[in-house]
Amino acid sequence: MDVAIIDRLNILWRPVYPFLAAWMARWRPPETRRVLELGPFSGGIGEAMGSVLHDIEVVCLMPQESVARTVQDRFGRELVMVIGSLDAMPLRDSFDMVISRGAFFFLTPAIIREAHRLLKPGAYALLGGGYGPTTPKEVIRKIAEESKRLNYALGKKWISRAGLVQMVKDAGKEGCIDIVEEGGLWLLMKKGGI
Repeated sequence: MDVAIIDRLNILWRPVYPFLAAWMARWRPPETRRVLELGPFSGGIGEAMGSVLHDIEVVCLMPQESVARTVQDRFGRELVMVIGSLDAMPLRDSFDMVISRGAFFFLTPAIIREAHRLLKPGAYALLGGGYGPTTPKEVIRKIAEESKRLNYALGKKWISRAGLVQMVKDAGKEGCIDIVEEGGLWLLMKKGGI
């Protein structure tokens, strides 16, 4: 993926990240200490969560070192960067929450299984794409056209609800998910079932 385009998207989406973080936080366990953010668009939501929940550690799993350096420069040194495959995540510890925005660029059944594996019992993963239901229309309006153009330049794939459900079936995780269509398309997964 083009690092310059990813950085531009992160700059563009910076006003959206606090709204997404607040929306996602409704699934956060009260004693959240560790959050894993997946993929090349990581960092923004984690930074926003970390600015409100000062005692959490945000780990960003990135597929490329060049993207990780750019994201860390953009969002701050306090984010922990791990470089590795999203299909076979090089992590053993459990997380209180696993999140990803822009997941439909790279989501696979293997990533769904890995995200589930890394959750603590009773914890949630929220993987998907969109602005979320709480981002003001004015914020969306200001970035929508450029965001759309840049996403297609990166090769964004469109995934339907049915396609996401099939991906979940292929991952063998049908019993622990819900599909959320508020402000986009999101896969909500709970360790131990929904």
